[in-house]
Amino acid sequence: MTLLPLVCLIAGWCRTGPTDSLAVLKSARRARDAFEVTRRARLPERPSGSNGGRYEIIGRIRYWSDGAADEDSAPPEPRSIRQARAKLLATLDEAGAALPGDEWIAGQRVRYLLEDDQPRLAAEVVVQCRAVVWWCEALGGLVRHVERDFVGADSLFAAALADMPEDERCRWNDISSLLEGELAGRYRNLDCVGRAALEARWWWLAQPLYSLTGNDRRTEHFARQTMVRIEQGRRTTYGLYWEDDLRNVMLRYGWPMFWTREPPRSPLVQSDPYVTGHLASPTFHFAAGARALDDPGNAKPEDWSFDRPQARESYAPPYAKAFEYLDHQQAVFRRDDSCVVVAAYDLSSDTLFAQRAVTSALALAADERTLALSRDSGVIAGARALTATAPCGPLVMSLEAVAPGERHVARARYGVTPVRRSPYHPAISDLLLFDPADSLAATLDAVVPHAYGSTRVSTDRKLGVFWELYGADPAAGAVGVSLTLSRQGTGWLRRAVESLGLAGPRRDVRLEWQEMSESASIAPRTLAIDLSGLAPGRYLLEVAVTPAGAETVTAQREILIERP
Repeated sequence: MTLLPLVCLIAGWCRTGPTDSLAVLKSARRARDAFEVTRRARLPERPSGSNGGRYEIIGRIRYWSDGAADEDSAPPEPRSIRQARAKLLATLDEAGAALPGDEWIAGQRVRYLLEDDQPRLAAEVVVQCRAVVWWCEALGGLVRHVERDFVGADSLFAAALADMPEDERCRWNDISSLLEGELAGRYRNLDCVGRAALEARWWWLAQPLYSLTGNDRRTEHFARQTMVRIEQGRRTTYGLYWEDDLRNVMLRYGWPMFWTREPPRSPLVQSDPYVTGHLASPTFHFAAGARALDDPGNAKPEDWSFDRPQARESYAPPYAKAFEYLDHQQAVFRRDDSCVVVAAYDLSSDTLFAQRAVTSALALAADERTLALSRDSGVIAGARALTATAPCGPLVMSLEAVAPGERHVARARYGVTPVRRSPYHPAISDLLLFDPADSLAATLDAVVPHAYGSTRVSTDRKLGVFWELYGADPAAGAVGVSLTLSRQGTGWLRRAVESLGLAGPRRDVRLEWQEMSESASIAPRTLAIDLSGLAPGRYLLEVAVTPAGAETVTAQREILIERP
């Protein structure tokens, strides 16, 4: 009975009295503030600049982005700062052992370990966390997000939101700082319950890649919310005390990856250093516009703009050093109650992708819960065609190509609303352009491998056109078909020259014929057109079909004819 206390005291792990929680917490906070003072004084010097004067003032903060990757330009962190951080972490470790349930201490330990590039130790802090459950889960989500485990981060943030008090959950779900214009006003007029549906759709449409499991744009937001809670209430690395302007900047653009300070203007004048925080880059704008939010099935490509100047919010995906529009061709075909979407692209002449291994995907999403996905992995960039099947109805189509080694991404996203099919009225599919072989393919499956990767066609190649007719009764008689290829929008100078007889009029193509439909369900058709006699320019290709005793149905596609 007398031996245990003696051994305990010698080992140094027995408590001889209650811990002075307030003293421990005050000591940890002083250590944290002292480190930030040291850091500000010893930051590497670099003139800040402001992208040629294009910047936004947010409270006390001047924010600008030049769109360039900044990750390789980070100066080496001074040894004195690394040593000071190590000392701070040791102090925080002791404070965490004494107060394992303190939320502030747990948050600081995770923040500075991640900053010190020690995510595994940060994950251990999360495991040891004895603070309120939802805060420990949020810290875990932050660590998983930084580690690029977006699925794990999504899961932990969902758990944290479920375990939060209702008012806290409302604050974390709030996306008002990310919205602008009419949409922002509409959102502000809703209560927390009413905002939920809008938030879910906004995050669905803002997800950068549907082919990537886990919505990393949403986990980025909740990671930013976690960092906001970690930093609030104290003086920051900028030397500013935390206020709403810093919260606004962090939620819209993220937290700094490193800091520099402005060189002193005069060695004779002592003042606090002017600090610049360098955020992750390059950044992109993934949020969709209000039109896409209200009617996703009819959204246009321009409803998503990656590089909008002075965007309201932005995000730097760790898997993308470049994010561009993917030129392609897309067509929809019906199969009973489902629709087959064909999307083809050709990256062989794209300098970002040429001769690189590319993973591509075609995603069809009816809403934030329903996704059909087709993948094509590890092929060398070139002409590829993918097909995916989903229930017919308004869809968001996202065609995605990624060169993971180089971190290059290309994407095309917009709404697709198939024409409603009726058993009483014939219908026509979209037109699919393809490179015709010696013998024309007779079915969709045979045509798809030869689909053109865009709507640009060279005059030295034949143009294959494929379509399907639905619901034409063979017993009703012959079907009238016409194909027209007409040049669009010649300039005023060309029209003036033609009117004076100094140049021949533009040449169009028109073909007409009659045929018998072999099936009332699906009647596929193919045709090859010689383009060699046509002048380069933009043309409208139209196929019109008139079944016996029925109204004419048409399908159109704009194409660009180019010289080889």
